[in-house]
Amino acid sequence: MSSAGVPSDTATIVGVGLIVYLVITYGLALWVSRRVDDVEDFLVAGRSLPLSLAWATLMATWFGAATVLTAADEVKSEGLRAAALEPIGAGLCLVIAGLFFARRLWSMNLLTLSDFFAVRFGPRAERASALVMFPGYFGWIAVQFIALAGILELFFGIEPALGILIVAVTGTGYTLLGGMWAVTLTDAVQLVLLLIGLVILGLTVLFCLADSPTALVDQIGANARAGYLDLIPTETTQEMVTWFGVLAISALGNIPGQDLTQRIFAAKSASVARTACIAAGAAYIVFGAIPVFLGAVGGTVAGHDGDGSIIVTLASTLLSPPLALLVVVALTSAVMSTIDSAILSPASVMAQNLFGKW
Repeated sequence: MSSAGVPSDTATIVGVGLIVYLVITYGLALWVSRRVDDVEDFLVAGRSLPLSLAWATLMATWFGAATVLTAADEVKSEGLRAAALEPIGAGLCLVIAGLFFARRLWSMNLLTLSDFFAVRFGPRAERASALVMFPGYFGWIAVQFIALAGILELFFGIEPALGILIVAVTGTGYTLLGGMWAVTLTDAVQLVLLLIGLVILGLTVLFCLADSPTALVDQIGANARAGYLDLIPTETTQEMVTWFGVLAISALGNIPGQDLTQRIFAAKSASVARTACIAAGAAYIVFGAIPVFLGAVGGTVAGHDGDGSIIVTLASTLLSPPLALLVVVALTSAVMSTIDSAILSPASVMAQNLFGKW
């Protein structure tokens, strides 16, 4: 066993795999940085992202620690009702943005969301929106840092403070190399790794804990407490209203965000921007159902009552070292794809709408 409580052979394989993963990530960022010639290239990839990259970077930006790790743990504790925020609300947000806002925003030829306020309401509104907008990303970035530092602590025994520093330096480094181009290309690769890892973990749990999918579903139902499997709580009017309130906050409150609109601006056409949002939202809900399922398993069949992430625990205990490596790389990809976007979004606003004006 390693000092972190994970078998040493698993920790070694995961460690080597993460190093290779980071080398490839930085290699992609260096390669694509040659496309960056001006501010437009750095902030919105020259407004030239095809649909294949546009939807991938949209989904990868949001499909991070909150969706994969936190949502699973919330479902484990509270039941299916916790899925209102992630992934249902967030997925609906992308779909709504595509249906009602993407075309109009793209046609305005903007670089940041604060540019919209400058066009519509003048420079004072632009600066005010920028001052309000960029601090809101600090907490989101911090969540990603802590999530990935927790994985490093579990597998390698790295202290959380040092783990956070490693994650911060690594994520910031390749984001600075190529801006939106680097973020987009690495997002696409990271998303593929993430989805493969999630599917493998979901199937492994499905067949390790029961003889058949139907048997596992029956076990979840038999072990679940009353109301645990209710997607929409109906015990009281207050609980139902609260659930729909959470859904509305997630589905509508995230629309005026720099991370979302920056990818709309980066699409090569209005139709690509619209389709990318809708496709990303639909895929978000579909693949976001896997962490929800794993959380329900952890709260019923698996009997997990520890403080650690249920997904990381399932991966480290049920999977062979090679598969554990794949899932850890997938989780790392989920967090890193969110980190780079969470860093680039407020930095773009600060450079374009605050410091650039002074």
